[in-house]
Amino acid sequence: MRRIFSVLLSLVIGLSCMVLASATTFAETNEPPPQLRMLYIGGTETLISISGSNAICVGSLTGYQGVTTKVEITLTLQSKLSSSSTWTNFYCHPKQTFNDFRGTVSVSTGIVKGYQYRTMVVYTAYSGTKYETLTQYSGVATY
Repeated sequence: MRRIFSVLLSLVIGLSCMVLASATTFAETNEPPPQLRMLYIGGTETLISISGSNAICVGSLTGYQGVTTKVEITLTLQSKLSSSSTWTNFYCHPKQTFNDFRGTVSVSTGIVKGYQYRTMVVYTAYSGTKYETLTQYSGVATY
């Protein structure tokens, strides 16, 4: 009886070690899923700052040299009351086109006290006739 118990205990311990070793190996070799990489947009920067009674909004896109052939940037300043959850368009800057792999739009416009503001930018990058679009928002600035 003692011998059977020893054999069973050895089997249980052995199987436990195999399961743990297998789990450790899977965890060590299992890579995280790849990040989403855009084809024509390499990076963007969407900013807002307040200087005096003006909001300064910036939208900047850098594509891939030799791949991205044209960049379009449409910048909108949005506002809302602190107590509201709805953003409204306060100022819309006309779309600007850059026949290059990068472009930057910087706009300064007067604002009203008592509101929160953010920059919304629609970026479009082309490679010939193919394109991709990305919409991004800045952080929130209060005036």
